[in-house]
Amino acid sequence: MKNYRLLSAGAALFCGALLSTAQAQDTSKDIKIVMASAVDVVEPCHMNSTGYIGLVLKQNVVETLLTLDPKTSQVKPNLATEWTQVDPLTWRIKLREGVKFHDGTPFDADAVVTALNRQFVPELACRDMIRSFGSTKIQPKAVDKYTVDIVTSEPMPLMPITLAQTGMTAPSTSMKEATRAPVGTGPYVFTKWDLAQSLVLTRFDGYWGQRPQVRQATYVWRSEPALRASMVQVGEADIALQIAPQDAVNTETDIGYLNADTSRVRFFMDKPPLNDVRVRKAMNLAVDRDAFIGTIVSLQSVPASQFMLSNVNGYDPTLKPWPYDLEKAKALIAAAKAAGVPVEKEIVLYGSEFMQANLSEMLETLVQSWQEIGLNVKIMMVDKIQHSAIRRKPYPTDRGPTMVHELHDNVAGDAFFTMIVYYTSGGGLTNIYDPKIDQTLKEASASVGDKRREPFQKVNREIQQEIVPDVMLFHMVSYIRVGKRVSYTPDFTTQGKLELSTIKFK
Repeated sequence: MKNYRLLSAGAALFCGALLSTAQAQDTSKDIKIVMASAVDVVEPCHMNSTGYIGLVLKQNVVETLLTLDPKTSQVKPNLATEWTQVDPLTWRIKLREGVKFHDGTPFDADAVVTALNRQFVPELACRDMIRSFGSTKIQPKAVDKYTVDIVTSEPMPLMPITLAQTGMTAPSTSMKEATRAPVGTGPYVFTKWDLAQSLVLTRFDGYWGQRPQVRQATYVWRSEPALRASMVQVGEADIALQIAPQDAVNTETDIGYLNADTSRVRFFMDKPPLNDVRVRKAMNLAVDRDAFIGTIVSLQSVPASQFMLSNVNGYDPTLKPWPYDLEKAKALIAAAKAAGVPVEKEIVLYGSEFMQANLSEMLETLVQSWQEIGLNVKIMMVDKIQHSAIRRKPYPTDRGPTMVHELHDNVAGDAFFTMIVYYTSGGGLTNIYDPKIDQTLKEASASVGDKRREPFQKVNREIQQEIVPDVMLFHMVSYIRVGKRVSYTPDFTTQGKLELSTIKFK
């Protein structure tokens, strides 16, 4: 039988009044953020590889040992206070003391060892593991309660940058299946998740760092950019992400910024006609990139020559975007056809609206350009789950010639975090299988200085000029609408991380 404690009528009214006042004060510090896509996965070991997860979780719920300054890309302390390379294969990490996970578990060396080992659990298929570590294996060891040694199978000079990407989950997190309720050390607790409607984070009163102003953040999703923008305009939301350039018309609330994303169409080069390099080169020459700027993409967008920004170590400044040359493109297709390549065969181009604003218009314009040179391309718009399955290994086998539109961001500042994933045989998003490229990139990854940068640049040139695995499009500009009661300034990391602690109330 349950026992209940009864309050007098007066006491109940008094407590109710206090609760109502507290709730009124609290809710004034609540915000709503409207996103372009539903949050249908919340596994932290995907949060750097699937931006919309990181947007919610990274540094809000799940923190990293180190962080990168968005202005300088310099490594800064976070859950770790010191880091030292003991020898070529060993990094020693000193941890911050007095930190607890949301479930009350102490943050210590054993917890870090567990979190790092979790990245490599085969059943989890952690996307961030490949992106951050490549083929390198690690063996983390607790030296004492607040010191961890990370021993690597090969030199990792970028270990501090890698640790700025790797989330520290609580030891209670499943090691066998993706979590649906992540527990970290961040300033916000994962509170509620309705796959169809919203996700809620609530301020963690036991947070080790500075108390943020936002008490609670509710994330909702609307696929239409104009609707997202209007929700802020009418006060239904405080921040709208990925609004379209044509909707960014209010200078008081709309902010444009060059993000870390590069947009491209990737070829699956295993089936004709896409297995012929003449066809792939022709498809690049047929695209008038300048015609997109100021119409489909922002005036500030930059035609891309490679899958990374110019501030990334390994970017090659000698590479230029493909020129627009329709006659040369037609000649290449004619030559391929004369050699027996079935250029008239239907090619399917997959896209997903959540990737960027105005994507349907962009793909339709691309298809028109390719039809003009004699190719037969069909657009297939799919949802986020289908899009991810098409992009990632294991690739579907029951398909004809295929292309996929995708975005990639490299916020870590080194070509390793792009090229290992997209251009090596073991990469989770690769269509290139070349042992020589694999070896060169492996050697570059273990090097420093010019010995690191120059091999990355050399391979980058070979890939873009000779292999031609894609139609590189633009370094993207995003627009965000910020409501009048809050203050927030986006930067190039905002596509994959929006720290609630940086939002202030006016």
